[in-house]
Amino acid sequence: MPRLYTATTARPDMGAPGPAARAREVVSDMVVTTPRTPAQAVRRVRCECMLDRLFYRANSAIDPAQYRAGLRFRGLWTRAARQTPLTQSYRPTTGDARGPAGGHDPVTWAVLELNEALSCLSAAQRRAVIATCGMDEPTGLRTRTLRAGLDALDIFWRRARS
Repeated sequence: MPRLYTATTARPDMGAPGPAARAREVVSDMVVTTPRTPAQAVRRVRCECMLDRLFYRANSAIDPAQYRAGLRFRGLWTRAARQTPLTQSYRPTTGDARGPAGGHDPVTWAVLELNEALSCLSAAQRRAVIATCGMDEPTGLRTRTLRAGLDALDIFWRRARS
């Protein structure tokens, strides 16, 4: 396998690892925690993942629509990775109308939405989006592919909303 970087190839600048990187700014965002609930304001550190570093650096690699799509994917990815809480019971669960309790739990909902979203991406775009937004890996030489994947996700979620 050939090396991606040689001694003469400049590596992408992902920011300083020193005091400037530790002095992170706190910002407030609107986050949808579960389906059909209003967005909640949350406070978080400005650069807490690779997607933030790509968006907030001086020569931003992604635009705001791509950033929103990446954050939505990241939220779904972390929600889908959680365990489903289980409650032991010997009788069937019933809802308000004495029928079976409807709806999916948030983990199942996130997995279903992730599968739908990933189906609109090519294999290379899927790898880049999962690596950068889901697994928090540096983009490396996949920035153009990541941008195309985030554009496709943004279009997919805008169509789903309307």
